[in-house]
Amino acid sequence: MKLKKKIIIITANEYRHIFFRRKIGQFKNYKVCLCLSENNIKRQSTKFFKLKKKNEIKNHFLLRKKYEKKYFFEFIKKTKEVDNLKIIERGQFNNDKNLINYILSLKADYLLTYGCSIIKNPILKHFKQNSINIHLGLSPYYLGSATNFWPFVNDELQFVGVTFMKLEDGIDDGPIIHQIRPKYKIDDNVHKVGNKLIKQTPIVIKKIFDNYKNIKTLKFKKNKNNKLFFKNDIKESDIKKVKFNQKNMMIKKYINNQVIIEKKYPIYQNKLL
Repeated sequence: MKLKKKIIIITANEYRHIFFRRKIGQFKNYKVCLCLSENNIKRQSTKFFKLKKKNEIKNHFLLRKKYEKKYFFEFIKKTKEVDNLKIIERGQFNNDKNLINYILSLKADYLLTYGCSIIKNPILKHFKQNSINIHLGLSPYYLGSATNFWPFVNDELQFVGVTFMKLEDGIDDGPIIHQIRPKYKIDDNVHKVGNKLIKQTPIVIKKIFDNYKNIKTLKFKKNKNNKLFFKNDIKESDIKKVKFNQKNMMIKKYINNQVIIEKKYPIYQNKLL
């Protein structure tokens, strides 16, 4: 009998993350031996939910949550939870010695990370060569936080996508395994596109795991044109700009010129996938 490959998942605990971990838990020939999900208390969106008065940013996150529920809730309702799930504090896996020792003791084949805090040593060192980090955005064009939001602000839809990469010490600069872009529809918005990409990620991850030993990665070089954003960079004016761009038929214009635009800005698409 063929032994199942063991996966450790580190993620967060909102609808999109629950969908993600349960999808991975359904993989044949693989077993999630541990899933660490960071709680939501200190997440960027939470502080805006707590505001008594609604503003553009609060409305943005409320709408994001509404769309996440629409895309993922039915699946979550019908599926069982992954084995050995632990809800932890943000970054706990970096400073809790007992948890670190437990993670290492499991002797997992792969570490899969999505939407969590930065992974540091000794976890990083142990799994560096056997990891997949899900970056919602296209490296190196957009780095850091909310990297599929900012292209909607800047009318640069060619930089929306997902980057599958190995873990590294820096911010979103690990060797790239594969990248995908969304298939836009005229009635899309920033939330629809984001959720559609999230739904695609487990399909790609399964292919990566199945071909992991033979996959060649691409190490990109950062340059002055790369854009780096942090969690608190979003302002009300940015939300308004997204709404303006969408009303101004940004997506339709992009679709009409998609082939020409994307040719100017290549992404790394692995031939094995």
